[in-house]
Amino acid sequence: MALTVNTNVASLAGQYQLDKTHQAIKQTLAKLSSGHDVNSAADNAANLAIAQQLQAQINGNNQAINNTNDGASLVQTADSAISQLQSNNQQIQDLAIQAGDGALSASNRQALQQQVDQLTQSNSQIVQSTQFNGTPLLTGGNATSFQVGPNGTSSDQVSVPGIDLSAAPGAGGLNGYNANLAATNTIDITSQANALAAQQNVQNDQSTLAAHRTTLGAVSNSFEAVVNNLQSSNLATQAANSRVSDTDYAAATAQLTAQQILSRAGTSALGQANVAPQAALSLLG
Repeated sequence: MALTVNTNVASLAGQYQLDKTHQAIKQTLAKLSSGHDVNSAADNAANLAIAQQLQAQINGNNQAINNTNDGASLVQTADSAISQLQSNNQQIQDLAIQAGDGALSASNRQALQQQVDQLTQSNSQIVQSTQFNGTPLLTGGNATSFQVGPNGTSSDQVSVPGIDLSAAPGAGGLNGYNANLAATNTIDITSQANALAAQQNVQNDQSTLAAHRTTLGAVSNSFEAVVNNLQSSNLATQAANSRVSDTDYAAATAQLTAQQILSRAGTSALGQANVAPQAALSLLG
């Protein structure tokens, strides 16, 4: 190889290799400091695209879990209210049976009627006021749908059937409901005959409420199954994303050690390359 001074090819080659080593050290330090194996598209464009898709899936699953939990809370609220209606109706049933006792006087039955009125007014208030985030749960009969998946398809939705206990008794409403919260004799037990009819009406109401609770229980189980599935899916997706995007610290620290050794060796070699042109002075002496 020719001995030159103006163009030190060995030094240029050493600078090129040393620069590559420093760039590699920079990338490795970025991985170690960020915890991400891919910090830019320049690191690995394919893995970056995969990681972004997986992260979008994870975010979608997390939001779907939140939606599903909201749905479960709505169902729990409605079920709790219906449970209280059943409890009140059982008390009305007991009072109606008591009113059927022939030994009672009219004033006795009127006292029982006052208790029934309190319970029917309470039931009517529960029907009108039970809401979840402003959505009526026991009136209107409107179904509520929840997106429980990350893809927005129809299979990613669970619907809570609508309930309308304020409708006419033959249309799914309660005999013990009255839109006037101060109404009396909604369930009438002021006579033996009325008490017998009241018992049948209350039984019908209990059957209606039991059917709604059965439906709500099935929907609640659906929400629980969806949450379990989403959590399982999220765990697998996060594991896949970790393999693609997270730094392997054992491998990265080993790489850094090797790169630091190469950097020191390259610096030493570059020093030697810069000294080499001085050999031309011996020829001039």
